[in-house]
Amino acid sequence: MAIVVVAAVCALIGSLWMWAVQTDKASLAREENLVRVGLSVYAENNARLMAPMTIWSTAVENTAVNFNHTWVADNYGSYFEEYLAYERTFVLDAANRPVFVWHEKAELSPEHYGEFQGPVQAMATALRQKYKQQRAAGQPFKSRSNSMSSLAVADGQIYMLGASLVLPDEHDARLSRYTPYMVVGVHMITPAELVELSHQHMLSEISMVRKGQVLDPSAAKLMLVNDNDEARAELTWMPDRPGQAMFVRALAPVLFVGFSLGAIALLLLYQTNKTARSLIASEARAKHMALHDALTGLPNRTLFADRLTQATERLRRQGGHVAVFCIGLDRFKDVNDTLGHSAGDELIRVSANRIAGMIRTGDTLARLGGDEFVIIQTDTEPHSAAALAKRVLENLSGNVALESGQVYSSCSIGVTLLHEADIDAAEALRQADLALYRAKELGRAQFAFFEVEMDATIKLRKQLETGLREALHVEAIEVVYQPQVDHYGHIVGVEALARWTHPTRGPISPAYFVPLAEECGLMMELGTLIMKRAMLDSKRWPGLKVAINVSATQLRSPRFLPELKALLAETHVEPRHIEIEITEGVLLNDDTSTQHTLNALRHMGFSIALDDFGTGYSSLGYLSRYPVDKIKIDRSFVSNLGVDPDAEAVIRAIIKLAKALNLNIVAEGVETKAQRNILRQAGCAIIQGYLFSKPVPVGEIDLMRDAQPQAQVTHINRARARHVGVLRG
Repeated sequence: MAIVVVAAVCALIGSLWMWAVQTDKASLAREENLVRVGLSVYAENNARLMAPMTIWSTAVENTAVNFNHTWVADNYGSYFEEYLAYERTFVLDAANRPVFVWHEKAELSPEHYGEFQGPVQAMATALRQKYKQQRAAGQPFKSRSNSMSSLAVADGQIYMLGASLVLPDEHDARLSRYTPYMVVGVHMITPAELVELSHQHMLSEISMVRKGQVLDPSAAKLMLVNDNDEARAELTWMPDRPGQAMFVRALAPVLFVGFSLGAIALLLLYQTNKTARSLIASEARAKHMALHDALTGLPNRTLFADRLTQATERLRRQGGHVAVFCIGLDRFKDVNDTLGHSAGDELIRVSANRIAGMIRTGDTLARLGGDEFVIIQTDTEPHSAAALAKRVLENLSGNVALESGQVYSSCSIGVTLLHEADIDAAEALRQADLALYRAKELGRAQFAFFEVEMDATIKLRKQLETGLREALHVEAIEVVYQPQVDHYGHIVGVEALARWTHPTRGPISPAYFVPLAEECGLMMELGTLIMKRAMLDSKRWPGLKVAINVSATQLRSPRFLPELKALLAETHVEPRHIEIEITEGVLLNDDTSTQHTLNALRHMGFSIALDDFGTGYSSLGYLSRYPVDKIKIDRSFVSNLGVDPDAEAVIRAIIKLAKALNLNIVAEGVETKAQRNILRQAGCAIIQGYLFSKPVPVGEIDLMRDAQPQAQVTHINRARARHVGVLRG
């Protein structure tokens, strides 16, 4: 009997050990599969990020239509290296031949393509076949399908490859007839990325096996090889061994109750179920971490895209609308800069909790990263979407008490309403982002809906920016002049004004292209061109002051004074013939740099006029601190003369102030004789406006001066001198 019991116990222990070994093998196989799938998913996600830069008509024009090495280097070489971490970028032509090779911030010759030729060609062939099949079936080839990824091994390292066809982003028969080029990115998997993969799947740290490295016999190994089995790379990590752990835990109870097979059976059943639940929970945690944001626990970009796909599928079946909200916290960077990143993280969590409390159970709130959240609102309509946007604005606006201090928080929201099921997540986000950009343009702390015109506005702005750069390059900016006259009609000065005629869109208002030059960093080039033209033209009119507008950007640039001195030397113009016009906003910061520049201009011999005086920033303080010679009364006051009694009172006050400070005065925007008479009675000696002349080319100023008899000029000059003397006395 004892032998039977011992044999039974030994058989039971042997069976338990075999079960432990099989459990460890299954666990190891699962971990190997997680590593393989994790690398493939990482490569696939990175490849999909190429679509916004490849589905782009401009890209087609610079590749398949007319290959532009500089453009490709900027937009694919350096951009993919900086933002997608592709150390190598290949551009293949229509026959899958390499025409551009980029590696570590430099373009190389196509011969450096060789080591990746096999996997790249295989992936390129497959992607083109996929493209041809979808076109033959009449299906659109959108960003979700315009990507392909794979893994490759070279030099003992693992590389992820992403490929995407360069396609037009709109229905354009001209571009669609070109066989598309292809962009392929190559990124070497780094040790840090392997560690991140380990954390995502709750494995011990994965590392590359170095040549000659002696591994622990219990370590897990995963061999990756290329197609012809020539290149190999090996990964290793310490695997989880639930079977062995289970065996150790179960051995003592088995020996203790060895004579009771029933008890042993129950114990094994219990432990087996516990291990299974542990594995299920482990996989559930790994899946949750892969699909959720670590800081807030909200769905991440991957899960957002999946939820949006589900919402659009319901839209296809049931109709209606789906709203996508893009929410950006206003001035979030200031919180990080002043209170630290921990305060920024706390504000993100607080904002996430507040938003989550305002949406329905069936809606989705996700965090895309940084300070941006997105909401998918299903079964909605425009009124409901607007109501939700208002609630979010109200609840996220106000003071927030953080551990590190109190901050004021607000947000801006962009909303796009989807009523078509074919739109993908990338396009929906792009539309919501455009609407968010419009909301911030309008002053932040508000929301805006996406409109088709926003796309057109962005494209128009890009077109005008390109046109302005070209116009500055070929000096196609015109300069016209508006006369400044005294009450006798004699021209005493002119103001230089810029005009630009676009080759296809015709005349562009200065109110648009001057701010555009400021935003695009072209203000110094534009200002220098206008100043040079005005200086040269001033030599035609001895005795006349030529006023030139100078922006705050120019005035605060370290290049301004040296370039101005160079222009004086080139044109041989005396500074006393030139008047520099600045706006009141230039003086607002009251900084030493501005004061130094204005004093330098006065020392060089220029006179200085303060333009748009009285429009909201006027201060006696800066009139006394800065070397100002003249103030120009803004047209908003002049236009109300004879209509608004307050306007005349303000103008008389400005004129008295100018007399007290011994400053000259010019009134802008004079369009009627009544306005001229009121200004004359108030004591304003110089007037500018359409009553006398609109801005005209340089030749018309010559004709105006020639039309004034010299005797009359002398008489008027003497009368004006007496008049000004009386005013200043």
